Amino acid sequence: MPDYNVVLQAGWIVKKAKSVEDAINIAIAEAGKKLNPDLSFVRVDVGGIECPKCGETFKSALLISKTALVGLVFEMKVFNAESEEHAIKIARAEIGKRMPNVPLEVLEVVKIE
Repeated sequence: MPDYNVVLQAGWIVKKAKSVEDAINIAIAEAGKKLNPDLSFVRVDVGGIECPKCGETFKSALLISKTALVGLVFEMKVFNAESEEHAIKIARAEIGKRMPNVPLEVLEVVKIE
């Protein structure tokens, strides 16, 4: 059975953030705490958004009145999945179990050769 690299994204709300960088650091730390120690192998990073006008990519975080919405990306290797859909189900189940109120969206699924 093949292995897959599954990338999911989620919006993370951070309150009382002092800056965008502060919000990003808090969001990554909070998500990491929820995943550790069971899923310490899941890579957590801030997502990127492409500017529709100039095409430049920037970090997906918005700060208004000390409340931020940070786009997080979760990357997980799934081993011995029956199919791409099965790998997505496994990743969503494992990550979603630790973050029950966080909607997860699939960004990418790549078969590992």
